[in-house]
Amino acid sequence: MQTINQHVIDPEICIRCNTCEATCPVGAVTHDDRNYVVDAEKCNHCMACISPCPTGSIDNWRTVHKAQAYSVAEQLTWDVLPEPLPAEAFAGPSLDAETLDLKQNQPTVQEESTSVATQSVATSLAAAQHNHSATSAPWSAAHPYTMLYGPKAQQPSVRATVTGNVRVTELAKDGRGDYDTHHIVLDFGDAFFPALEGQSIGVIPPGLDGRGKPHHARQYSVASPRDGERPGYNNLSLTVKRVLEDHDGRAVRGAASNFLCDAKVGDTVDVIGPFGASFLMPNHAGSHIVMICTGTGSAPMRAMTEARRRLRAQGKANPGQLQLYF
Repeated sequence: MQTINQHVIDPEICIRCNTCEATCPVGAVTHDDRNYVVDAEKCNHCMACISPCPTGSIDNWRTVHKAQAYSVAEQLTWDVLPEPLPAEAFAGPSLDAETLDLKQNQPTVQEESTSVATQSVATSLAAAQHNHSATSAPWSAAHPYTMLYGPKAQQPSVRATVTGNVRVTELAKDGRGDYDTHHIVLDFGDAFFPALEGQSIGVIPPGLDGRGKPHHARQYSVASPRDGERPGYNNLSLTVKRVLEDHDGRAVRGAASNFLCDAKVGDTVDVIGPFGASFLMPNHAGSHIVMICTGTGSAPMRAMTEARRRLRAQGKANPGQLQLYF
């Protein structure tokens, strides 16, 4: 029976950032309101989704019989990854000489996948050596700390306190619209939580989802420089857009964005992360930076522009130019 190396996503550490689905060139990644999953019938093991994933949740595999591959519907019910099947599950009857000869001349699906994976990794390494890879941080960027807190870290989360929450947009006159945006400051007290410009965090909304299960974390870009929204304090800021209605005009209430936008000073927030090791601000003060706001909005760009503004305020020599496309 033919086996495949099935690509699966770890639901425990996935932060539902949609990067994998956005980068998959064959539409193999899909999701519901809880999980992101990979369709084994569409996945061609091109590895395009591996590098951009901020948590590594996408880089998981299970050897299965092709006819018994995990379906999309089954994966959508997962809270944890299934354990790998034991080797005995793939033990089959002995093959005659003619069948063995045929098998030796025809690579299996798994061998083909391994070949594709090896070529992809080799290509990525070659690109990284020439600084053309999207996963290569700027040469002068500081060393990032990642995954200090999370489901598979030593500590599942860290608790931060809301020290500021300011609405930065106005609602429409009728109270509707999809542009209610808040600037929120989180203080981590004595907890070690360093975050660089360009990194993100995961926020875990309290309560249960529609299935009666704890909410998964949602990803938010850090909107403050590495020395904090208030310099010298162990804090950072987020710029959070509260979505009020979907594309059809129906009212929606996102669990994490509404929790954050409604948070009062003194409330606490459970945080995981930080995430991100490539989209980082260069430390070289003379570097020029081009910023393009797309799906994530302007939050990470605000961190970079504020960091550079502070350098200029300190009289640092030769400040580089910044250009923003929104």
